[in-house]
Order: sequence, then C-alpha cells, then structure tokens
Amino acid sequence: MEARYAKLSDFLTRQIAEGFYPVGDYLPSEQKLAEEFAVSRPTVRRALDHLAEIGLITRRRGDGTRVLASRPFADYSYTTKPVDDLLYGRGAERVVTSIESIVADTELASQLDSQPGKRWLRVRQHRSDQKNGDMLVWGNVYIDWQFRNVAGQIADYPGFICDLIEETHGIAVSEIQQQLRPVIIPPDICQEMRLPEQSLGLEMTRRYLNSQKKPVEITINIFPEMRSAFQFTLKRTRQGGAGK
Repeated sequence: MEARYAKLSDFLTRQIAEGFYPVGDYLPSEQKLAEEFAVSRPTVRRALDHLAEIGLITRRRGDGTRVLASRPFADYSYTTKPVDDLLYGRGAERVVTSIESIVADTELASQLDSQPGKRWLRVRQHRSDQKNGDMLVWGNVYIDWQFRNVAGQIADYPGFICDLIEETHGIAVSEIQQQLRPVIIPPDICQEMRLPEQSLGLEMTRRYLNSQKKPVEITINIFPEMRSAFQFTLKRTRQGGAGK
C-alpha cells in the first residue's frame, strides 16, 4: 500500500506541473494542507521534504513554502560520470526493437530484485554508432506495469524513459541506484551485436526509484569490452578544516 506522504507528494507534484501552484507562488501552510487532505502534519512535512529534495519547492522558516520549478530537476549528480554518458557523447542512435508485456520468472526476478510472477513492460533497445553502425550498447528496460500506458510514446520520445513516466503520471524519480559488474556476454547477445562468442563486457543495472524507494523503471545494459573505453576522473575537495 502506498504511504500517505507519497500520495500527497505525487498529488502536489501534479498540481505544480499543471500550474495550480505557479512558480513563485506559495503553497498553503502545513496546517492547512493537513486539514485539506485529512492527514497529520508529520505526513505533510515528509511530503514537502520530498518536493524540496527534487527541486520543486524551497522551505524557509518565516517565509513559507515557495514553488521553485514546475517539474523536478532535469539532471542527476553522480559520484563518477556514468559510462553510457561517455559512450553516447561519441554519437549514438537509440533504436527500440520491441515493447512487450512479460511476467518475471525466478531468474529475471532475481536480476530485478523483485518477486517471481510480477508483470513488467519490457522495452528491448540498443544504441548504435552513427558512423559505422556497430552496436555500442545492448539493453532491456523494465517498466513497472502500472505505468504501461507510456508504451506508445517510448520509440519517439527524445529523453529518458523515466522523464516520460514523470510527465505522464505526475510522479518524481528521487534516486537512481547504479551497479556495474563484468560479464561474459551471453551467446544470443553476442550474435545480435556481431561479437565473437565468450566476449567480455560490462553490465550496468540502474534502478530508478520513487519517493518510497520503489523502482518505477529498471534498465540492464551491456557494453562490449572491445567497443568501449572508460575514463573516470577523481578530484580532491576540501572538507572540514584545513589540515584534515
């Protein structure tokens, strides 16, 4: 069951996006929101804290809660720059090959950290080098079944699928968890990417989480070793006092 604060957060996100609360205006007080939606003030406070985290509002004591933007931050910050950003910078075309309903078996459920029998909308896609046509990235996108009505827009949508889900359903992705691991690329994917069997690759799994830390979308991408070059830059920053 969805938590009360999450429902309130999603509702206010939609109202802000639709201009009910324009940018620059103030939201009602915590007390008034609590009375209007028949919830406790701690529930309202938690919902507003989430809106502040994703950049929709600012909260200052003595000044109230002010609307900063009509939609959440368009970008996310990373500890290290993600591998796919580096690859796509060279010029890569996104191609959607199929969109279908699936039910997760035990193996897939384990990959998605989900339950067997859960239904997902699966999008098969890849990115190819625009110069030579080589497939740079093979991937599957798994979308929570409740957001399946975005299926018809995915192929032509220019941005991230999570942005499309946000726009369509009035929710916000508050966190992205990313995991990288080396893999031997499965034979069927080697064939699809025109790679020798037993080729090495890097598997990237991303979980796009809502305010309740539940995934609205999970992507599993494979980058072939022979077509990928990865570079990470670490910078020293001063934290605390001098000499630490």
